[in-house]
Amino acid sequence: MKIKINRDDMMKISLFEKITEADVLDCISDDERITFIVKEGDMGAAIGKGGENVKTAMEKFNKKIDVIEYSNDIKKFVRNIFEPLKLEDVWLKKFDDKLVVYVRVHPKLRRAIIGINGKNIDRAVNILSRLSDAKNIKVISEPRRELRRGSGGRYKGKPKRFDKKPIKKPTSKDNTKVEDKNNKDETLKGESLDKPSENEKDNK
Repeated sequence: MKIKINRDDMMKISLFEKITEADVLDCISDDERITFIVKEGDMGAAIGKGGENVKTAMEKFNKKIDVIEYSNDIKKFVRNIFEPLKLEDVWLKKFDDKLVVYVRVHPKLRRAIIGINGKNIDRAVNILSRLSDAKNIKVISEPRRELRRGSGGRYKGKPKRFDKKPIKKPTSKDNTKVEDKNNKDETLKGESLDKPSENEKDNK
């Protein structure tokens, strides 16, 4: 891993290491802030108790200070670069020997990830490309779909099946049965009214 660091940034790294006693691998600075990439496991030392070291560095450099923990795992390193923003997923793809990092984020975080005029994503790509083989980052903010879109705009996959039985519509035959039953009930009622009681039989 070869990193080109100019003389000015070397001086900044030297001073930051004296303040924090952390091993610094790289330094990227602009008009607003200085970003130090520290060795994996040195994040706590770099920040200091209650952020004391970062506050001291801000006073010394008179700029905002960012500290990022390096990792040999590219996916973990990418997550560290975007902290404290949370990435839903990170994966890698290779195109013609060029390694590209894809990150999935919540749609509400897309603007923060990209930054004004792409400033944040450009900074992330710059840091990543200096310390790894990946040279680009693609941001995906669309929600995942369970079904894959196939040809003709249709989604592939089996539709859900329901166990609820369909309601059977009454037929004319069923109506006839109901009418016959009602007539039979009325006949039985009439017979019970006309039938003489046991006392009437005895009087006769």
